Amino acid sequence: MRREDVVVAAVAIAACIVAFALTFRFSATTPAAMMSGMGAEFFPRLVIALIVVLAVCIALGIGSPPMERPAPVPLGVWITAGVLVAFMFAVELLGMWLASFVLLVGLARMWGEKSYLKTGLAAIGLLAVVYLVFVRLLKSNFPGGLIAGLWS
Repeated sequence: MRREDVVVAAVAIAACIVAFALTFRFSATTPAAMMSGMGAEFFPRLVIALIVVLAVCIALGIGSPPMERPAPVPLGVWITAGVLVAFMFAVELLGMWLASFVLLVGLARMWGEKSYLKTGLAAIGLLAVVYLVFVRLLKSNFPGGLIAGLWS
């Protein structure tokens, strides 16, 4: 057993315990029509149980051949993760569409793309497809953000 594997398994199991506890709230928040049969909590609990089994396998070293220590995670990965966390807050402030456009253009620039025009057009094209599929076809909506709420 490697120490890193035990830590990863412990974190996964702790997250599973929290997720499993949250499934007990399903009966209070799920419509009665969805509670028939196995219930809304069955599939999430099944997935959680599978994750716990796999985490125990990781902790015990089952199916994990010996290997070299992996290279450290590059700084760009951590910066990208931070940008994605900031994006979640930006959606609440700016709304989905503006925050997504800024994210797409910003990440492309951060990853080395030089042309704002190409990046902007690609972002607009991607967001147009997302709009057509989710808003028009599936009749969904996305958060408008606090700033958009000032004008409504």
